Amino acid sequence: MAFSDAVVKEAFRKANGKCESCRKVLVFENRGRVSGRGAWEAHHRTRVASGGADTLSNCKILCWDCHRKTI
Repeated sequence: MAFSDAVVKEAFRKANGKCESCRKVLVFENRGRVSGRGAWEAHHRTRVASGGADTLSNCKILCWDCHRKTI
């Protein structure tokens, strides 16, 4: 499953465009890129396989380096 564009945009806004783990400044257009300035991904706080939903409350914005540590 995947977050809707609306959920991702709102989560990014709520995170003030920063990684919610290390606080690195992110670039909205660089979502899903594994490298480059401000690369990031929307991450499920609770995995879908464990019952997590594609909701704003389950969406965490992480820079690619922090996201890589979760997979």
